[in-house]
Amino acid sequence: MKANHRMAAIAFVLVTCAVPALAQYSRQDRDQMNAMIKGELYLRNNVPCRYTSGGFGIGAEVVIEVSPTGLDWDKNLALIAEKKQSRGVDTIYWGFGPNDMIHDGKLYFKDDVVELWAEGGKPKDTEIWIRFVQIKSLDDFKKAFDLILSPKPLQDEHPEWPEEIRKAIGSRNVIPGMTRAQAFVVLGNPIGVDEGEKDGKKTEIWFPRQDTGTAGSWGKVASGETGFPVSVQFVDGKVVAIGKKSGTVMIDIKK
Repeated sequence: MKANHRMAAIAFVLVTCAVPALAQYSRQDRDQMNAMIKGELYLRNNVPCRYTSGGFGIGAEVVIEVSPTGLDWDKNLALIAEKKQSRGVDTIYWGFGPNDMIHDGKLYFKDDVVELWAEGGKPKDTEIWIRFVQIKSLDDFKKAFDLILSPKPLQDEHPEWPEEIRKAIGSRNVIPGMTRAQAFVVLGNPIGVDEGEKDGKKTEIWFPRQDTGTAGSWGKVASGETGFPVSVQFVDGKVVAIGKKSGTVMIDIKK
């Protein structure tokens, strides 16, 4: 009998040691997390989503993962690309980017993963998902939240920026004199960058994303062009030249 008790104790220790550390946040912490995502929120970065069609229509799935120390979508995009080769049914929508508004958020908790579902603001009123990972505490969530979301438009976070810059950002325009950070708030991640040097000064040419891809949810489909210039040139970190726009924003919503 003692031997059985000893074996049971050893088994208990082994099982206990094998269980990974779980998130350490209380019900009160969850309430605070839910309070943080209420109302209108503004994205700080590109948030691609995967859209698939099935028995319940077209729905979005997570692509981007945000931890307290950074964000990553490359891993999930690579997995999706592998599946697409075999099935050919996935669509990546790149329409959500910096300063886009989302609302009516809901959080879903599972150990150290917290997923956010929200609705995009018009005309991008399709659903969006963001996955927060490595969330062990309320402080972890706050750090990750601040990397991808803001409670107010991004230009309003920087009263020190010149008024003409803040106004251009609010109207989603790039203008000469913007820094790289200010241009990013309008364009998000470019799909290509050429770096060089001219007359002893560092140069960069950004090639912004032109096509949003296609999104769909709740019976609606959205696709079109971003309306961004085809190129933006920087010298010593400031915009000096802006290429022509490839077209106006065309969002087609079908019910």
